[in-house]
Amino acid sequence: MKHWLERVPKTTGDYLRLALGIAVIFGIVWQLPTIAGGVKKVLDILSPFAWGVVLAYVLDIPARFFAQKLFGGKRGLAVVLSYILLFSVVGLLLSLVVPQLAQSISSFVNSLSTYEEDIQNTLTWVQQTFGIDTFTLESYVREVTGALQNWFKSVSGQAAQAAADAAAGVAGAAMDGFVTLAVSIYLLTGKDLLLRAARTCLRAALPPQQAGSLFSVCTMANRTFSGYIGGQLVDALLVGVETFTLMSLFRLDYAPLIAVLVGVTNIIPVLGPFIGAVPGAIILLLESPLQAVEFVLIILVVQQIDGNFIAPHIIGGATGLPGLGVLLAIIVGGSLFGIPGMVIGVPTLAVIVTLLKQAVGAGLTARGIDEDGNPLPDTKN
Repeated sequence: MKHWLERVPKTTGDYLRLALGIAVIFGIVWQLPTIAGGVKKVLDILSPFAWGVVLAYVLDIPARFFAQKLFGGKRGLAVVLSYILLFSVVGLLLSLVVPQLAQSISSFVNSLSTYEEDIQNTLTWVQQTFGIDTFTLESYVREVTGALQNWFKSVSGQAAQAAADAAAGVAGAAMDGFVTLAVSIYLLTGKDLLLRAARTCLRAALPPQQAGSLFSVCTMANRTFSGYIGGQLVDALLVGVETFTLMSLFRLDYAPLIAVLVGVTNIIPVLGPFIGAVPGAIILLLESPLQAVEFVLIILVVQQIDGNFIAPHIIGGATGLPGLGVLLAIIVGGSLFGIPGMVIGVPTLAVIVTLLKQAVGAGLTARGIDEDGNPLPDTKN
């Protein structure tokens, strides 16, 4: 290959091949938008399969646990129990979130006039007490309240059409969901056979040393991803339960809805607690400013307990990344793949860092020096 690249064109055939190669490269570059669109379509078609792989990987974590602890290593019943757990959690979340969400929207719409009256009374008090002209602010309040009421009326009027449009996509969504579920079941039940086939193909395609190195990398990556994702899921569940318990003790409104929101967003490292706390605080602020303050204090307490005591024991050193590395992984992963990128960005960077450390260690060993540049001790004598 190197010889071919360094070859100087001499014959007419050489120049024709060179011109053809340049034309092909320019053609590919020219058609990049079309190629990218085609790749996107293919990825959209394969997205149910990709989500099936993700679901299978996540469910394999409890399946391994159930198989080891409850069923003596048998995966069949462990896989069934994992799916029962999945459907139970989804059903519980829907039963908690949907009614609470509908109640929140209805309560907010019905209370708009009350909110406007309260704000108007506050502005009047400010004007009478401090002599500040609040006429402009009062007009803004009336405009904003009217705009919100008109918006909700338009949403209500379009509800039937929206329901009809959504029904048209239900069939496609149901089919995608069925494919995702079927792919995950196939992967989970046939995990051992699939892994054995993959190992056999790699051993046939690669030299023994390279195949062994690749197996080691895959094992390390699987350990990092499963440990991190499993720990994040357990931690999110505990945070949601803690939030619900404390909100119930303080008799705050919408405890199930907000606790689920806080727990789910807690899967996102670093930024998750803030992403979940802001909407919850806004919802409670519309009901009662005091409840919003109490909720913020509860979140601060929960996050202190979680960050200092619970998360370190559950997640432990699954990644080994410093805080700056975690933040970098979240930003890059989120910019590329959104929220899923935020979740998988951290273990992905952890795997890359581990491979870099191994490469650096191998390079230093090959040169006979340690990380400080000192010669390694001679182990032959």
